[in-house]
Amino acid sequence: MSNIKDVAKLAGVSVPTVYKVFNPSYYTSSKVRKKVLDAVRELNYTHKAVQKKEKQTAKKVIAIFIDEILNPFYEAMILQIVKEMERHDYVPMVMYTFNNARIERQNFELAIAHQCDGIMFVPAPNGDRKYVEHLIAKRYPLVQLFRSVYKELDTIMIDDELGTYLAAQHLIQSGHKRIMMISKTNPAIYIQREMGFTQAFKDAKLPVEDDWIYITNYVDCAKEMIKEKICRHQPTAILSTGENISINVLQALVEMKLSIPGDISLVIYDNVPWAQIYGITTVAHPYERIGQLIVELLHHQFESILQESSDSPSRLVLDPTLEARNSVKIIT
Repeated sequence: MSNIKDVAKLAGVSVPTVYKVFNPSYYTSSKVRKKVLDAVRELNYTHKAVQKKEKQTAKKVIAIFIDEILNPFYEAMILQIVKEMERHDYVPMVMYTFNNARIERQNFELAIAHQCDGIMFVPAPNGDRKYVEHLIAKRYPLVQLFRSVYKELDTIMIDDELGTYLAAQHLIQSGHKRIMMISKTNPAIYIQREMGFTQAFKDAKLPVEDDWIYITNYVDCAKEMIKEKICRHQPTAILSTGENISINVLQALVEMKLSIPGDISLVIYDNVPWAQIYGITTVAHPYERIGQLIVELLHHQFESILQESSDSPSRLVLDPTLEARNSVKIIT
């Protein structure tokens, strides 16, 4: 049976470095991590977690894979997930994938080597399907969030179509017809949000032009592009469907000296703290309920494994809500 010294030798690193790879509190480069995890796979080595998990058998460790590190939406969500896990004596271990399939695979391997009891993850685009299906076949407890990539897994989704529908409907009912939707490119989410936006116009028997939907993947220069779009199309309202983009929208409006809602109305996706402070109407997500459902689904999987029973995977879709504040002008 292989030991940690064998892993270090095959990877060409020191034993302490191997320990650091297995301990999330230490930083190791992706190159070193890959060498160690490749050696772990080749030797079929199972690491006895750095903190000696056998000494804390009462607690289960749950890995959480999130795709963005600087998104306040995930910050708020993780806070609620962690609170709920702590209530059930679960220990969360947060890791980031940056929407990168290679990093996601490494995180899976690291979580399993660290003897995590389950994983909640936002699937990365073009992830390693065979590897995840291998985990599913072994009945490793998994819950996917926001993206329904693996039909065999318990899934929690947000009805993004409803979210943008509620926002666009609110603006239309307030008298707005020239509404620009601004979004960051993300096919997994954007398509549903565009459908909700256009459906609100159809239900109100209003035309919607393609030019009113602006999609960008260039967050760094989005502000200037947004200013150009506003000057060209002269919207009376903007619906921004991503927090990172919404910051650029707000900065563009400030630099253009356009007041909210006097000169232009604004609704944004995600009920982030700064939107609450500035009185901006938002589409809010049920963070607390998301945390509760994740724990419930994982707990059910743990129980099913103990009882050697099986159930069909759950697919739960949660409704967002509209938090109306003071950023929408009534046009009569």
